[in-house]
Amino acid sequence: MSRKIFITGCAKSGTTLLLRMCYAFKDTEVLYRKGFDGHELPFNDFINYQSDSKFVIGKRHPPALLSNVLTEELDRQGKEVVKNNIAIINVVRDGRDVILSDGNYVKPKRWIESIQQRKNDVFGNLIMVEVKYEDLIRNPQLVQTQMEEAFGMESHSKFSDYPDYVEDWVFEWNVSVLARQGKGNETNYGKRKLSDKSIGKDLEAYKDICSDFELPEFEKCLKELKYL
Repeated sequence: MSRKIFITGCAKSGTTLLLRMCYAFKDTEVLYRKGFDGHELPFNDFINYQSDSKFVIGKRHPPALLSNVLTEELDRQGKEVVKNNIAIINVVRDGRDVILSDGNYVKPKRWIESIQQRKNDVFGNLIMVEVKYEDLIRNPQLVQTQMEEAFGMESHSKFSDYPDYVEDWVFEWNVSVLARQGKGNETNYGKRKLSDKSIGKDLEAYKDICSDFELPEFEKCLKELKYL
């Protein structure tokens, strides 16, 4: 049976980037193709997916644990993760950048609750590898080594060479391309090299975006992740 690895994390935290980078691994099926809503697979479909590869890597489709506001459905998913021995890679990113991405697509409450679910009494004990977006951008080899050691994976390419080793078709039909054709509303996740230009847009803007109720929890989460 394939070892299944499920990438979680709040939207706009780098989950799509990490999924694409996983084409660097040998004997690994990356679930990124037509029919999967571009690049995301509903949790139940991921659980039931069959593959001949040693590893299968998929990315969360909302609603999914560690990426959305907590509901009973996420609790059910947590039990399925344990039952099916699913490995979880959780991606986190500075919330100030997350809530500024794509015209405030992610609301503060969603990021806050995604971060709070990392606690051991929620879903934290399910996370095998946690990746910071900033490390993925600035030190991709560190992240790749972390994954190799955690899961016993082997690589044929280096994360630091992304996107050179990813086939062009991955970038030719996805949701960003459909958007440019007027068939969707997603933003451009096209083929481009790693860059930290999307980090640190406005370090104070979150104070105007968060409500008075959200602001203390938002800053508490920033401090827990050592961003503040």
